[in-house]
Amino acid sequence: MLKVDFYATNAPGSSWMPTFMNDRALSRGTSLFRQLTLVTAIAACLAACQEDPMVAGKAHLQQENYPAAVIEFKNAVQANPNSVAARLALADVLERTYDLTGTEQHLRKALEAGGDADVLVPRISLVMLDLNEVAQVINAFKERRLGSPDADSNLRAAVAVAYVGQKQFAAADEQLKLAATKTAATLLARAQLLLAQEKKAQALEVLADPLVGQDAPWWILRGLGRVYEANGRREQAVQFMARAYAAAPWHRGVAGEYGEFLVGSGQVDQAIVIRDKLKKIAPGYYWTHYLDALVLSRQGRTDESLAAALKVLRVAPEHLPANLIVASAELQKGDLLMASKRLNKIASEYPYSLPLLQMLAEVAIRQNKASDATAVIKRGLGVDPGNARLLSLQVENEVRRGAPKEAMAMLEKLRAKEPQNASYLLRLIELRVAAGDKAGARKLLDQAALAGQDNPAIQERVVALALAMGDVDRVRQLADAAIRSKPKDPQSHLTLAAALDTQKDSAGAWREVLAALDLQPAFQPALVALGMMAKTPQQKEELRERYGKALQEKSAGASTYLEYARLLQDVKGEPDRVKKVLERGVVAQPASTALRQALVMEQMRAGQTDAALSVAQAGAAANTASPEAVALLASVYLQSGNQLMAAETYRKLVANFPQRFEWRLQLAELEAAADRKREAATLLRGLITDRPSDSTAYIMLAKLTWPDNLSEALSIAKALSEKESHQRTAMLLEGDLLFLAGKYDDALQQFGKAAKAGAVPAARLRSIQVLDKAQRGDAAEQELADSLRKFPDDPSVIGFAAQRARAQGKPAVAVEFLKKMAAKDTSNPIVLNDLAWAQVEAKQPEALKNAIRAAELAPNSPQVLDTLAMAQAQGGLQAEAIGNLHTVINLAPTAVAPRLRLAELYINAGKPKEATQLMRALDQNKLSVKDKETVNRLTKLAA
Repeated sequence: MLKVDFYATNAPGSSWMPTFMNDRALSRGTSLFRQLTLVTAIAACLAACQEDPMVAGKAHLQQENYPAAVIEFKNAVQANPNSVAARLALADVLERTYDLTGTEQHLRKALEAGGDADVLVPRISLVMLDLNEVAQVINAFKERRLGSPDADSNLRAAVAVAYVGQKQFAAADEQLKLAATKTAATLLARAQLLLAQEKKAQALEVLADPLVGQDAPWWILRGLGRVYEANGRREQAVQFMARAYAAAPWHRGVAGEYGEFLVGSGQVDQAIVIRDKLKKIAPGYYWTHYLDALVLSRQGRTDESLAAALKVLRVAPEHLPANLIVASAELQKGDLLMASKRLNKIASEYPYSLPLLQMLAEVAIRQNKASDATAVIKRGLGVDPGNARLLSLQVENEVRRGAPKEAMAMLEKLRAKEPQNASYLLRLIELRVAAGDKAGARKLLDQAALAGQDNPAIQERVVALALAMGDVDRVRQLADAAIRSKPKDPQSHLTLAAALDTQKDSAGAWREVLAALDLQPAFQPALVALGMMAKTPQQKEELRERYGKALQEKSAGASTYLEYARLLQDVKGEPDRVKKVLERGVVAQPASTALRQALVMEQMRAGQTDAALSVAQAGAAANTASPEAVALLASVYLQSGNQLMAAETYRKLVANFPQRFEWRLQLAELEAAADRKREAATLLRGLITDRPSDSTAYIMLAKLTWPDNLSEALSIAKALSEKESHQRTAMLLEGDLLFLAGKYDDALQQFGKAAKAGAVPAARLRSIQVLDKAQRGDAAEQELADSLRKFPDDPSVIGFAAQRARAQGKPAVAVEFLKKMAAKDTSNPIVLNDLAWAQVEAKQPEALKNAIRAAELAPNSPQVLDTLAMAQAQGGLQAEAIGNLHTVINLAPTAVAPRLRLAELYINAGKPKEATQLMRALDQNKLSVKDKETVNRLTKLAA
């Protein structure tokens, strides 16, 4: 049921506010003073002083200085507690400052002091509804009767709305039947009751009564806006909400809702004005955060929108739209468990919300919970039997549970219902192809081609499906038709290129891609296609030329600049040109963090740390800087060794974007490294609270804790074991903690339990580490041999065996293990780098080939470039080795080992001064014992 409570966020407006009573009471008091003949001058002065707070308060109210008005009216109430006028004035201004409890209190006091019940009681009921005191409204006013028929009818309306809020529809109907007269309030209450019962058309008929719109107060206008919005009549909804906002511009709830309606109707600029106003007058209000989330989402600032939605939930945990925003973001990131928990937590509160049910169904389908998805979809279709989204999800659920026939039957029904919707037809073709019914798929493909002849997106999918089916003739027909009908469209030539390529006509395909680029030089799909086809040196040179031409177009995007820079990196002697291309890209696309990051990396490679920092700072300082731009600045600080500023920048990111758990983890690591263990622990405990299903924070917290309190660290591991999906991880963590604490036998016992529970081969490998540390070499060798026999192809076992062999001074043995891994994963730079390093240690000439390949795959990795330098030095390429080590130091200025290796190369090259200069830059207090020994040895050689 969609909640359309027209009293939901504040009290009533001016039509029920007894302003006439204020003037009458004051005039009566004035005439009384004039009739007194024995009044003294002092008494007259005191009387004037008593009136002063009211006068001053009204002046402040007129100037919208509400805090000052509150003070003055409180003084007036204190001076004369039985003054109805003072109580009402204070209630009015408290309403405008959103102190609804105070508003209700002083309205009741005014009633007790003799105020008009026909005016005050309905207003009190509305304030109580505003405070969500639904049960109290029913108990207090269901039997209460007022003297004025209109006033009593308005009170019946309020009680009816309270009953609707409790889903007691019959009781609500009874209250409305008791209404003696028809008022705008009773009509709106009737419309809400009908809407709650899913009778939308009848609700609109009720609101068609002319009485509803005549001189309506703001709360009636707001209610009208809500009902029209719920019925899909957005234009009328915005009109009524605009009138409500004009009538009560001070009302935060009305302002927020009006802003929401404006965003929904595409008037984002107007919504921004209201959003900014709310930020000034109510920075912590949930409507402020929600409207901010909507605006940011429309601006494509997803992370900021998500952060704003989370602020809403801190204030209003069950706010449905904010929960949907957050859950949607979790779905996009693949965090299905968190999204499922979030949605199910509020599902009982909103059992008929179609957006909620749709999202719940999607989560269940992606979790392969077909029965759960079926139940949710059934519930949703009970609310809206023809809901296209739910029916489409039902199709996908049938596919997931292995019922393609049922899925195709459902798609046929959807096609019959919406014949103009080509997506159903295209999905049906995919299912027929998957089922092996190519003949049926081809027939449908004819229909799809006809349906999409004027829709480029559909045409592309038709071509893709035809290619997947191997229907080359059809692709060629479609391409030829596209060329005839749209010869100036680059996509037509690209389609023809695909057809020619399928027909093995590479030259023709190349020619058509060039034709597409002649028409539109920055057409990225054609540039990508050309890149895939370029094989010969001449073709690669033409590819670079085409990218150069593309950058001369205003339409060139960030991806074009990035790819051109990558292509230039393959050309030796072009580092400055690469940097210039990226600089142009940052100027042309200042909001692209990917471009900025690429430029920063080039500058860091060249040792231009200050320039890199400047570029990162400029990106983070922009008015519309993305959180990724700020994170880039933090990473540059960290990479350049400025951990203090890195931590400070991550703190700001964490404060503004608490949903980005990777930044919270990074900050926790920095706090721990700076010996701020308490701060690190607080961050990690917060992560555990927010993401109880993620083991990372548990592991970090336990390993942070064990040196000071092993029992507490073990209790953290126990807490993790309570999560069913992480029981094995928790067992391994407990063993790790015991190992770190030097309790080797206890650790072995724990790893044995983990192995029996199925945590293999990880538990076995950990046992080997313990045995080695405990100097039980024979047992370790036996355990490793058993592991290699039981898990001969497991990369973790082979990699462990290789690293253990290296640690034992057996690089040749490590090489054999790593060759086995590299043969299965030829494009893994980590494996190739490890292999090359082992080959360097074993003095094998193949090291250089593998190091070069690793560097091609990971050109900016300091570890990979370090290995390449050592392989080059071993192969007699001293100049190249020195150059690469300089790049390593530029990329990782705080790393000690590369600096010492470079110093040694300088000494071997007869340049002792350069070696000495490198070593002087080292902080002797931070060197390990081994590094100090190396420094002493090299210093003697350089002397």
